[in-house]
Amino acid sequence: MSRKKRVHYNLDSGGVTHLTSEEIKAILRAADELIAAGGRSMLVKILKGSKDKKLLNHGVDQCPVYGFYRHYKLTEIANRIDWVIENGYLRIEYSGRLPVIVYTEIGWEIERETYAEELLQKLTSLLDDGDYNFFKN
Repeated sequence: MSRKKRVHYNLDSGGVTHLTSEEIKAILRAADELIAAGGRSMLVKILKGSKDKKLLNHGVDQCPVYGFYRHYKLTEIANRIDWVIENGYLRIEYSGRLPVIVYTEIGWEIERETYAEELLQKLTSLLDDGDYNFFKN
C-alpha cells in the first residue's frame, strides 16, 4: 500500500509589506476558530464571510471577525494571511498529511490579550444590561 504524500503549500504575500495591528489581531482572532484543525483556505473563508455550509455548521459565523475582509478578493485575503505567517505570528504544522495553522509564541500573546478583552467586554455588557445570571451556580 502506498503512503500518501503531504499536501504541499506555498506562501505568497503578494507584495503586502505591512498590516495594521487591527488587521493582525483580526487574522489571529479568526485563526482561533481553527487552530491545529484547519488551514489557510478555511481562514480565508472566515475572513471573507463565506456562506460555505461546512464552515457555518461549525458556527464560525459567530466569530467577531467573520467577514472582516468581506470587500477583498480571496487572493488578497490569502496574501495577508501569508504575510502574517511569514512575519512570525502564525506558523504551519502538519496534522497527518494536511497543513494546519498554529500560533507562534508572539501570535498567541496577541490573541490571548485580544480574547481576554473580548470576554471582558461581554461581561461588562451583561452587567450594563442587569443580567447577572452568569453568577449563578
